[in-house]
Amino acid sequence: MLWRLSRRRLCVEDKRLEVRAGQINLRNPIGLAAGFDKNCEMSRTLFLIGFGYATLGTVTLNPREGNPKPRVWRYPNNSLVNSMGLPNDGAQQIAANLAKHAASRTGPIIVSVSGLGVEEFAECYRQIEPLADGVELNISTPNTIGVRIFQQPPILDSLLTEIRKARKSSKPIWVKIPPYFNNQERDNVLDLVEVCVRNSVDGITAINTKLVQEPRASIGTGGLSGPLIFEDMIRIVGDVYNQTGGKIPINACGGISSGIQAWRAFEMGASTVQIYTALIYEGPGIVAKLNRELLQLLRTSKVNSLNQVTGTGLH
Repeated sequence: MLWRLSRRRLCVEDKRLEVRAGQINLRNPIGLAAGFDKNCEMSRTLFLIGFGYATLGTVTLNPREGNPKPRVWRYPNNSLVNSMGLPNDGAQQIAANLAKHAASRTGPIIVSVSGLGVEEFAECYRQIEPLADGVELNISTPNTIGVRIFQQPPILDSLLTEIRKARKSSKPIWVKIPPYFNNQERDNVLDLVEVCVRNSVDGITAINTKLVQEPRASIGTGGLSGPLIFEDMIRIVGDVYNQTGGKIPINACGGISSGIQAWRAFEMGASTVQIYTALIYEGPGIVAKLNRELLQLLRTSKVNSLNQVTGTGLH
C-alpha cells in the first residue's frame, strides 16, 4: 500500500523518456542492475518506484549460499565493494517466484543467470527463459572464480552455441562483460564482444564490478561498484560501441547517479543505463531524480525524445 501511495511521486511518466533497447520497448531508460533482487521476489515493487526495466538475479541452477559474511562494505565517494559469491535459492525455486509474480509486474523483467560450466549454465537458462522477458548472461562476476572461464572467447562461444539450442523464443539475450584496465584485457574483452556479435546476442551490458583487493573478505577480494568505476564504464561503453558499429544495444552499468552521467553514457553509445549502488545510497527516489534530470537535459538540448540520443554514439 505504501508503495502504491508513493507511485505518483516516484514514477515519472513522459513519452519523451521512452526508448527501445533492441526488441524491448521501455517507458524510460533507467534499469535496475542485477544483484539487488537475487531471488526475483520484488518485481512489482521495483516498477512502483519507476524503473523502466529490472534485471533480477543472478540465478544459478543450484542454490548457493555465497561467500561467508561479512561481504559488503561501503567505500569513499558513495561506492561499495561486495564479495557476495552469487547467493540465491536456485533456478527451480526462483522460477516458481517468477511465475507467482508474473501477473502483477508492470514492466520488462530481465533475469541474470550464471553457471560454473556450459551445461549447468545452459540448463539454468532453460528453466528461467520461459518466465522472463529477457535473459542476461553473467560471465563477469569477480567473486565466483568458476564463472571466469567464460571470459575465454572459445568457451563463451561454446556457451552461446548451447544457449541457442536451448532457446525457445525470440526473447532477447544480453551478455554482461567485465571491465578492463590494460591493452591485453581490452583485446580479450573486445574479442568476447565479437563472439557475441557472431552469435547474434541482442545486447551487451557494460560493465560488471571491478576486482579489487579487500582483506576483510573471506576470499580476499571483492567487486567495486559506484562512482569510482564511472569513468572506466564510460570508456568501455565507447569502445564497445566503436567495436560493434552501433549494431548491438549497450546497457551502461557502473557508477551512474545523475542525469548528466546517464546522458554521457547515451552519448557514448548506450541505449539504456542500469543502477544499483546509487539506489543503496540515495533510496527509491533516485529513479525519479534521474528521469527528471534527463527531461531537463532534453529541454536544454532542444531534443524531442531520448530515442534521438540513446545508442547513437554521439561522441
